[in-house]
Amino acid sequence: MKLVGFDASPDQVKLLKAGVIHALIVQNPFQMGYQGVRAAVTLIKGGQVEKRIDTGVTIVTLENVDTPEVQKLLNPVEQN
Repeated sequence: MKLVGFDASPDQVKLLKAGVIHALIVQNPFQMGYQGVRAAVTLIKGGQVEKRIDTGVTIVTLENVDTPEVQKLLNPVEQN
């Protein structure tokens, strides 16, 4: 059986690196904030927005956890 987690707390990343968790499904915090503000501005200006805005997810595994792209998702404040 393989264990998959959702999001990426520091404890979850430690468990992934230890081999306890097989993968993490990670959201994109930058896009969540950006798209949220963009939608708010559109509404303030009288526009319309989609009911659902897909900001994407990334499957993080032991093979890609240390890549720059994944590190931006795991540590967005440190990367931006």
